[in-house]
Amino acid sequence: MKPKWNRLLAAVLCTCILLAPAGARAVEIDPEIQAQFDHLISVGAGDILDQFLAGLPEDVRSALIAAEEAKYAAPTVDTGAEADPASGRCGIGLGWELDGSGTLTITGTGEMFDFRETRPAPWYDSRDSITALVLEEGVTTIGNRAFADCVNLKELTLPQKLGTIGDEAFQNCTALEQVQLPGSLEAIGWGAFSGCSGLTWIQMPGTIQYLGGYAFADCVKLNTAAVPEGVTAIELGTFQNCASLVDVQIPQNVTEIAGRAFSGCTQLRMVTLPEAVTEIGAQAFAGCTGLKTADLSINLETIGAEAFADCTSLSAFAIPGSVRSIGEGALRNCAALENLVLPEGLAEIGNYLFQGCTALRAVIIPGTVERIGRYAFSYCKKLDSVSIPASVTQIDAEAFSYAGMWSVTFLGDAPQIAENAFRGAQTQAFYPASAQGWNRKTAVSYGGELTWEAA
Repeated sequence: MKPKWNRLLAAVLCTCILLAPAGARAVEIDPEIQAQFDHLISVGAGDILDQFLAGLPEDVRSALIAAEEAKYAAPTVDTGAEADPASGRCGIGLGWELDGSGTLTITGTGEMFDFRETRPAPWYDSRDSITALVLEEGVTTIGNRAFADCVNLKELTLPQKLGTIGDEAFQNCTALEQVQLPGSLEAIGWGAFSGCSGLTWIQMPGTIQYLGGYAFADCVKLNTAAVPEGVTAIELGTFQNCASLVDVQIPQNVTEIAGRAFSGCTQLRMVTLPEAVTEIGAQAFAGCTGLKTADLSINLETIGAEAFADCTSLSAFAIPGSVRSIGEGALRNCAALENLVLPEGLAEIGNYLFQGCTALRAVIIPGTVERIGRYAFSYCKKLDSVSIPASVTQIDAEAFSYAGMWSVTFLGDAPQIAENAFRGAQTQAFYPASAQGWNRKTAVSYGGELTWEAA
């Protein structure tokens, strides 16, 4: 059964005011324009309709679409033993039909409406019965939240000219296992496949230019991912909690790994970042407990807070000389990390940076560091010795608390040291007798058992 579309008479629309989206001003629609619009919809003239809309002012076009969308956003599922299949509208030029076998078919030409939790897709009330989705040729976009929570959806047939998959379009479609996206696709929206816990494989074409944040978050069975060449950033949480992901290919054009991009990918063993990457966001790889090797970009400038926190297997790790900022706790609890050279130009060792790095034996602090933050080396029980460069003017509370180093050597004037900076440490401390600020009064224990000796 084809969708039945109600049309308002042009005569009635002489005084009609169509409201734009909430908060926008009302737009008065010319009756002739409304009549043409209704006619083109009634005859299904998709290409002509697109041309007609493209020639209208933006406010008029938006008002027409908003009003039309509002007519068909509510569920229209028929009931009764002898009822016809459910059907209706889901775009200016698109219709939908859900048959008795669980196949949802989208027909027509053009873009799909966007939906949201407060105004779901018209088939939402029947989502549990949808097992297959067919988008016929002519459909160019999948709207936001179009098929969210269709937990029994397993089969997808997508058109070859599909350009965009909207935000949360397939969120929580837990029965989806394999998805092949068409070669025309340019954008995958935020959270588009998030929560698809049964998804093991997805093929993304090279045409994709945008991969939204949380696009595959919580896809716990997804084991491989090849990011398309056109993508320039791995957005916030894109692969967060993909616990089965063992291999990811990041293209050369990527310049940023955003926060939580791969956090919780516990099976990820190795990651190689292309030379174009200049920033790793906060918690980008946090909790990747299986990660052993991280090959960082030679042009990397920023490592965000907790970027590699709790990567308990990480041992092969070198910070390139281009890095100028390392966030708090970036390497916290990296229990397998043994040696590290910090880059020249680094201004501070941030709070919690190496806290809990229980295998860390040696770290070279560059002569540009001015501050060593709170808990920076706390519980580094195998740390042999540390040299504090002359550039350091401040050592914060608990900076070396319960560290196992046998010696610490100060190379310059006495810095400002918090009274409990060496809590629990049993350390021999060397200082230059000729430098300023060092005397018997300043050479105190700072919360630990420090034995001072002038060099």
